[in-house]
Amino acid sequence: MLQTNTSGRTTVANQATSPNGNLAILGVNRIAETLHAKLKEANPFDREIVGFISIESNGAEPPLADADHILGNIDQLSSIVKSKDINKVVLAIDPNDKHTLHEVIQACEAIHLSYEALPPSYDINYDETVSNEGEIQVDGDGQKDLWFQRIIDLVASLGMFLLFLPSYAFVALAIKLESKGDVLYSQERVGKNGKIFKIYKFRSMYIDAEAQGPQLATKRDPRITNIGRILRKTRIDELPQLVNVIRGDMSLIGPRPERPFYVEKYSKEIPDYKKRLAVKPGLTGWAQVTVGYDESLDDVKEKVRKDLYYIQNRSSVKLYFQIVLKTIWVVVTASGQ
Repeated sequence: MLQTNTSGRTTVANQATSPNGNLAILGVNRIAETLHAKLKEANPFDREIVGFISIESNGAEPPLADADHILGNIDQLSSIVKSKDINKVVLAIDPNDKHTLHEVIQACEAIHLSYEALPPSYDINYDETVSNEGEIQVDGDGQKDLWFQRIIDLVASLGMFLLFLPSYAFVALAIKLESKGDVLYSQERVGKNGKIFKIYKFRSMYIDAEAQGPQLATKRDPRITNIGRILRKTRIDELPQLVNVIRGDMSLIGPRPERPFYVEKYSKEIPDYKKRLAVKPGLTGWAQVTVGYDESLDDVKEKVRKDLYYIQNRSSVKLYFQIVLKTIWVVVTASGQ
């Protein structure tokens, strides 16, 4: 029988297992690592965490840093549970991946194994949903996309993709002529409710620009190529993200998606930072057309304030078209950063 506890997570009741059994994490991905770290800090189940179980039969999931504690895969679930005295598992699965979630839940129920799934509002920090401190609601209707936004996103992004398609060859040639490396690059970003996805951009920096680790771009960043400066000022480097909009990872308008490293970092330094994850990230946004580069923590805080203003007022048609017009002005005047 499915039950929902007070923290918003869904569990399955199982009277057959011992209350003193061990705990395992189903999954060997980024979410699993985050869960493991959080559970080691404060284990709400008061049980020993014995390791990870791969949800892929062929072990095709990304490897964990703590690979020594991988107990096996889901095909061996029954024998692992018996040998390790496990009576509960936490599912390290994206709540939006309904197909995988359904299959894993079936596997648990087949052997009468208690499980705990992540809530729909889960972000990259375990047991922390996007904050609902007053002005921004993230549960229920507060998490739903505006009914017209997806229609606008699809129609406009498909139209722009086809419109700019002939120019992609010239952009690609200019990038290749100036510096070595691929024309496009992809990077992990954090989307709505902490969902990780890959963003696509025209390369505007020299290769190995972040060999020393993640760094924010600055006004006179030496890592940016000459062509890259033009692409950034006109926002042409962002055009491949129209694919992300078409796929549903992003909207045309919303908070810009950030890398997991910085989401983790700023979530600790800025109390309201995770509220940005209440909506889909955008190709452009209120913060992007009103604030420049993030050259200090205060700049990031100002962008967060602008993002939260947008989220609070995103049903405003006036604000929507303000952002659209300001974005067009930035592109036409090449005043972007």
